[in-house]
Amino acid sequence: MSLVREPRQARSRQSFERALDAAVALLVERGSPSFTLVEVAHASGVSTGSMYGRIASKDDLIRAAHDREMERLSAETVEVFGAAPLDATDARRVRFAIGALAGLLERNAPVLSPFMLLANHDDVIAARGKTAFVEMTTLFERAMLGTAPTTARKRRAVRWSCTVVYSVLARQLALGSDPGAAADYRLDQVVDELIGMVTVYLDGN
Repeated sequence: MSLVREPRQARSRQSFERALDAAVALLVERGSPSFTLVEVAHASGVSTGSMYGRIASKDDLIRAAHDREMERLSAETVEVFGAAPLDATDARRVRFAIGALAGLLERNAPVLSPFMLLANHDDVIAARGKTAFVEMTTLFERAMLGTAPTTARKRRAVRWSCTVVYSVLARQLALGSDPGAAADYRLDQVVDELIGMVTVYLDGN
């Protein structure tokens, strides 16, 4: 079931997009949904009445904003990993995949982090976020494996590498946790260490 009632006019769609923009901006600014629809209305220039004509609650507005952001992230992920050097050496593919994932997460961290916190107690956001995560990790693994024939052992090793890389990057960027929990390293240092570690690990598989 859709969270948003479809608009009848283009102007209504544009107004609702502004409301979504404002909701995302407030969520990023505060790190939590500690704002009201009145604040969204003031920030967007869209009346609360207009918003209630499209959604039933603030929670549904946030869910709609999350869905839109995940659509944007999915498109960006496809574009980023579309440049993967699939026919390159193992070492080059590892460097590309880890660097691409790190850049993708870093660019989107301000938006991802508060939504990931919300996912802990919102099943709708959690389910949509999981779909985006699966898409991202599938493309990461494809970039790591390339086009050459491979073994089941190598595929398992790549999947495990993906789990480790994502976990380390999420910790570094404080995704889904308090910003103060971020690791005290530069991201480029973390990326270089991950590339070295994964390259050695995959060489043994």
